[in-house]
Amino acid sequence: MRISFNWLKNYVDTQLTPQALAEKLTMSGLEVVSSTDVEGDTIMEIEITPNRADCLSIIGVAREAAAITAKTLKLPKVSAIRGASSLSIPIQIQDKSKTQCARYTGRVIKNVNVGPSPEWLIERLENMGVRAVNNIVDITNFCLLEFGQPLHAFDLDKLQGPRIIVRCAQAGEHIITIDGVRRELKPQMLVIADKSKPQAIAGIMGSKESEVTEDTRNILLESAYFNPISIQRTSRTLGLATQSSYRFERGVDLKTVEFAAARATEMIRKLANSPEKRTKKVRSEERRVGKECRSRWSPYH
Repeated sequence: MRISFNWLKNYVDTQLTPQALAEKLTMSGLEVVSSTDVEGDTIMEIEITPNRADCLSIIGVAREAAAITAKTLKLPKVSAIRGASSLSIPIQIQDKSKTQCARYTGRVIKNVNVGPSPEWLIERLENMGVRAVNNIVDITNFCLLEFGQPLHAFDLDKLQGPRIIVRCAQAGEHIITIDGVRRELKPQMLVIADKSKPQAIAGIMGSKESEVTEDTRNILLESAYFNPISIQRTSRTLGLATQSSYRFERGVDLKTVEFAAARATEMIRKLANSPEKRTKKVRSEERRVGKECRSRWSPYH
């Protein structure tokens, strides 16, 4: 996977050159197979072995760099863990497949303005080989690269009924994914559905119908933990591999599910002008839970 040296330095204060750090990472078991200079940054290509799923993110590699250089890992400060206004549009989440989905969370964020991302965010993504789409989608991809936790944003107003159902596909169901391809679903495949039909192939790709566009005003932000074997089986059967499936297949950290969603929510508030009002009580709760989550995210996790 690609790692931006400049981005990495946001989380670990290293005085090493990119070449010196690459050598130390290689000696520790994260083989840096190539380095390329890109507009003042160094992009390292690292070979991640199957047993090091914890390093499929910028923070994961930064944690390793901090350990081998005796530095402190610096994590982003996240306060928007719980927001009262994000619950003001009622939506129920029903998980019918606990064996394939250990945890599923959804956040409703209202009054977003969808448009181009700022240049710094576009540059971060493009240096990592990810195409910029719009500020909402780009933020979910940013958090995926940062934490290794895939996220998905649905256009809330395109979902049928106030309910999200995590279930296996039914016989004869299909979905047209964001890439415009109609895909036939098999009963063992896990899907995210509204009251009428699947709106995403769980952990792999969302539907064209509920994707975020310039007309989107309200979103449902998904963050979840899906069973690696389930995702791998579905991905291979459909011949569909994505950045999300790559990480879910290897196993994400259950502790990042809520933390990454909170990080994305905070970024959406800042970059998509979501004017969510929070009471003093809610802000106090956000700070408390934020501090609790940050304490869990020590360099040893």
